Amino acid sequence: MTSYKILIIGCSGSGKSTLAREMAKYLNIPVLHLDRIFHATNFDQEDKQTFQQIQLDFINENDNFIIDGDYLGTMDCRMPYANFIIWFRIPRRVSICRVILRSIKVKLGLEKRTDIAEEFRDKFGREYFEFLKYVWNFKKVKTPMMEAILEKRSADCKLVVIKNKKDKEKLLNELVR
Repeated sequence: MTSYKILIIGCSGSGKSTLAREMAKYLNIPVLHLDRIFHATNFDQEDKQTFQQIQLDFINENDNFIIDGDYLGTMDCRMPYANFIIWFRIPRRVSICRVILRSIKVKLGLEKRTDIAEEFRDKFGREYFEFLKYVWNFKKVKTPMMEAILEKRSADCKLVVIKNKKDKEKLLNELVR
């Protein structure tokens, strides 16, 4: 039997949570959406330790799992357990459009996000525009850090890079269908 210890990483709006839900459904394994935990915290040091412990507990409680989210500050606690890392590297214009469209749909009540803390709400103000700036600059700022972290993964941990919908469909066909 194949073991699935999967991390899904990439920029906001890249499709991580959608893929995590699809894979969890087809593989019948649990998924941990890191945004559900992180956005329910006060972002202090104690919360960071709890955030990390929740990830480790999830890993230890499940023979197979999917963890959706970057959070580079805690990547070192979960990467040693992974045997599969899926990295979304889609164009930033696609991520930005998806983030904005998702925010509008949620605001209008047309969509409910199950991958984020229930109390989290997009506020269309300065904070939101800072977030869009983060998404826009993700490749320049976060990608070099991600590459350095991924170089440290074990030799038996497969890395798959998804750059478009075709790559995602190919992965799903090979992995779960």
